[in-house]
Amino acid sequence: MQLYKNFFKLVKANKISVMIASIIMVVYAVAMIFAAPGMVDKSEDTAAEKSVDYKNLVVMFHDNDNSELSKGVRTLIEKYGSVEDTSASDERINDILYFSISDFYIEVPEHFQEKIDAGEEVSLEYQSHSQVSGKTFSFVNDIDSFVNIYRSYRTMGMNDKASVEKALEMTISEVTFGVVTEKKEARHTNANEYAAYMILMYFCFIALWFLGMSIASVIISANKKEVSMRIDASPVKPTEKTWSQMAGLITCAVFIVAVYTIFCFLYAGSSDMMSKYGWAVILNLITTTFYISGFTLMVSCFRLSAGTLSLICNSVGLSMSFLCGIFVPFYFLSSGVQTFAHFLPFFWSAKVFNTIYSGSGMNYTFSIGSIFSAFGVQILFGLAFILISVVIKKVQQGKSI
Repeated sequence: MQLYKNFFKLVKANKISVMIASIIMVVYAVAMIFAAPGMVDKSEDTAAEKSVDYKNLVVMFHDNDNSELSKGVRTLIEKYGSVEDTSASDERINDILYFSISDFYIEVPEHFQEKIDAGEEVSLEYQSHSQVSGKTFSFVNDIDSFVNIYRSYRTMGMNDKASVEKALEMTISEVTFGVVTEKKEARHTNANEYAAYMILMYFCFIALWFLGMSIASVIISANKKEVSMRIDASPVKPTEKTWSQMAGLITCAVFIVAVYTIFCFLYAGSSDMMSKYGWAVILNLITTTFYISGFTLMVSCFRLSAGTLSLICNSVGLSMSFLCGIFVPFYFLSSGVQTFAHFLPFFWSAKVFNTIYSGSGMNYTFSIGSIFSAFGVQILFGLAFILISVVIKKVQQGKSI
């Protein structure tokens, strides 16, 4: 307990660095709050004429009907690009679309042709990594037009094979470029929700800045020779020092999580993101601060100068923020970078926030399994950092003997 109290005495002694990190956190939050309404209005009001390139589309196709009509749909899709048959799980499809490995996923339901012939309302299932775009609109519109033309020929008495052939001839499928004027749908229907989402997306970097650059300097101060010798002279086991430091870190992390949680519920509590998935937001904040606390403990094992500590935290934070789609939209990154991002903890934190925010544009379908697997990966990163810290401490203690 004495070591735990001593931790916060050192925090008080290094209050300037803590205050700087706190000011940065507040300034960013205020900036997003003021910027959000303008960004929402721009998203809602923008209308643009887009040039649509139909070449080289990659479409995942799942045919549950295997009828003449579904085969005709596949033939039409092949005019736009390559078709890959798939029976992958929903989570796997979401990942493929999220990383822009494929442009579309199209699924033909069972008894599709039978229901069309009977005059029933039935539709194909479409998913895309770019839901709001001219390309999406035109591509889906052509397929729906083909189905409607088929329906018309069947009504006139033609058999299914002849109707498919006629519909393919009638459908505009040879066009390689088109122009579509579209009014963009509102991506962010609530300014408060969007501001809260953006603040949460930057939480990884802010938490690393706060804990890694401020609290880590406190731990490094406790590891200085003169302070360390006093602790070593007391009847305290060496490992207790490490665990007391971790306990102090966790306490600071709990404080940050509490601040963000209270803010999000007060500022955007009525939004869909917080009212439906507020529990996931809180758990993601906890798991994120857990692995960042572990990383901070690991870095603080070394007696680094303030400049070196700043260099390490900024390099790690900035690089992971860019590679994991926090600073730059993920679909702008190459497939190799997107794959590599899976091995970085920031990716899993951002994935949860993107999933629970309906307007993120990432097309993630909310799944309890996917959310908790992301939590699990973050916890594993945290445990790995803590284990490495313990090993480093034991090696250092062995060398000092």
